[in-house]
Amino acid sequence: MGFNVPRNKMIYLDYNLFESYRQDDIPGLREAVDAIKDKHVLPYSPAHMEDLASSLMWSEHREEEIKSLMTRCEDRLQNIINISKMVEIFPAPSHQPTRVIQEHPGECLLRVLKHFDRNEFLDVREHNLLKRMKESDADGNRASQISNLPVGFLSSPEYDASILEKYAAERALMQKKEEAGLANLKWPEISKSHEVLEHVFEVLMNYLEEIRFRPEGVKLSRSRMHDITHSIYATKADYFITGDERFYHKVRAVYDYLGVPTKVLSRKEFLNPGGLSFE
Repeated sequence: MGFNVPRNKMIYLDYNLFESYRQDDIPGLREAVDAIKDKHVLPYSPAHMEDLASSLMWSEHREEEIKSLMTRCEDRLQNIINISKMVEIFPAPSHQPTRVIQEHPGECLLRVLKHFDRNEFLDVREHNLLKRMKESDADGNRASQISNLPVGFLSSPEYDASILEKYAAERALMQKKEEAGLANLKWPEISKSHEVLEHVFEVLMNYLEEIRFRPEGVKLSRSRMHDITHSIYATKADYFITGDERFYHKVRAVYDYLGVPTKVLSRKEFLNPGGLSFE
């Protein structure tokens, strides 16, 4: 069901911050989250449940085994409930905007676990993708140069032209754009269709890997899949806070290029002793 957000701001935390809050392993994090979680909305999304599921399993499980998996993660689910108040950013069907609903995270996790075998194929695909891209820059020289570019570099003529070529080569994306009746692939147009939004982010995040901007390690292919999904759902929020420095720079570059108004903060910025005002 839909949900009217009654509080001030929506602040999206990545899964690692949820977990660090639960384990209390980062000084000052609990206090910082406690200071805002009753004033603002700190939602979860299916991406959080995918991260949680990855920590539980990576093989097929029979239907009767899923209940025991759910029992093992009760503490983690309760932590998500305590922080999010069961507010969830949720994909919309067809060409509709991403939604905000209220749902027990256990319900979302059940859906993720039942279809988790699909991720095995995606993980292999991601692994091979990152491996090919690393081989194209074996000595890391290109990555060292590209990774130091300013946040708005994707809007420069050279990179913008390459991105438009990438879009044009994605026939499925062009068809989705037409079906959704979008004038362009920038914000706010792409916010009208969650399906188009997903596809655009996949193209852009893959492009960043291809040009070697803050590239991911090959062994982190599974993590990268979930990171991309987090960056998509976080467009619904006012703030996106992540503890992954490499990912932080990628999201800022993509959001800047598309014109997404969500402000991206690193964990360090969030925990700055000077404090932040989300009012």
